[in-house]
Amino acid sequence: MAAVFAPIDSLHAALDYHLERHNVLMSNVAHVDTPNYRPVDLERVDGGSFESALNVAMSRTNPAHLTNPDGALAPEQGAVFEDATAGPGRDGNYVSLDREAAKVASNHIRYDVVSAIASAELRQLAFAASDGKG
Repeated sequence: MAAVFAPIDSLHAALDYHLERHNVLMSNVAHVDTPNYRPVDLERVDGGSFESALNVAMSRTNPAHLTNPDGALAPEQGAVFEDATAGPGRDGNYVSLDREAAKVASNHIRYDVVSAIASAELRQLAFAASDGKG
């Protein structure tokens, strides 16, 4: 029975990751005027493979493709890291409002896509549970 919900579990984890990243990025925006503040971001870390998340099999057509020393292609857990790539302002603050807004927008689009996939999966499960009468 648990195998029926396996795709939903991985999508749930992806939604959680994007929600967490949104909160981290919005914290950066809130600190745009804080002197000496360094923005942070959330990166995916070990949490599973692409194949297990979407129940598909990946194959390499070239040995140099899809290489990752850990073997994980699409992890679903996040780790906070400092992102000072925008450079400091006059007050030592590294937050670029334009850069953070672009990250928030990109993350929002990804969240929406995963949400749409999760909704479709749930509709399919509801259809199956109603014996196709729904």
